[in-house]
Amino acid sequence: MYIYPLSKPILLSVLFVKEQLKEPVAVLWIVISPAVTFYLISYARISGEEATRDYASATSWFYAFISSSVALFGLAFYIVGRRESGFLRSFVYTRRTKLTFLVGQFLAYSFMSVIYCSVFYVLTRGYFGSMAMEEWIIIVGRFYMCFLLFSTPSLLLTLLPIGFQNTNTLFSMISVGMLALGIGSLNTSHPVLNVIGIFNPMEWANRIMTMGVFESAPVVAVVVGLISVTGWLVFRFLLINPVWSRY
Repeated sequence: MYIYPLSKPILLSVLFVKEQLKEPVAVLWIVISPAVTFYLISYARISGEEATRDYASATSWFYAFISSSVALFGLAFYIVGRRESGFLRSFVYTRRTKLTFLVGQFLAYSFMSVIYCSVFYVLTRGYFGSMAMEEWIIIVGRFYMCFLLFSTPSLLLTLLPIGFQNTNTLFSMISVGMLALGIGSLNTSHPVLNVIGIFNPMEWANRIMTMGVFESAPVVAVVVGLISVTGWLVFRFLLINPVWSRY
């Protein structure tokens, strides 16, 4: 039985992580902007309601947004960027190299998702008290499941034959739209928003962050199934040639 070696994807993922860390401003902005927003909202509250809430409930939407940003603007956006730069056409021209690239990309942003989660935890946990290793592990586990959740639609979007700039615009619209619909559904019982919330990944991510992985077993089972199917679809149908080379 043939066993696919992970040494090359791991080495490639290390290179991708180093590439990301060379852009510290872009890396930190995904975490710092939600952290600043969190503190602005917290200090703007007049009542003491926020102080009575637990950490997971108070930050669940922020973690959901960060995980969606990592999946959209990290994992998926860089796949499109490498396609449009000609990287895939130059180096990913066999099934083996395609698998190596996709696994390496996924491993790299799996690692980066843990980094983003950890930085946000350090920046915000002090508002509620001291940090705890056990809580951090739980938060990271929930966050990574959210990352897998958002990776499914993000990877599917890489199959669209659109250019780099249009992808950036599309991802921004989707990210803001999911967040706006998710937060908007909190203060209303309108049936339309309730139906939309069922299909909104941001709602699912918020549930995972507040209730936990095991408590959200049906959602987790769906996420694992979807990411498995999505991985095969991307491997099978990923566009290699840049969109601009077709015209």
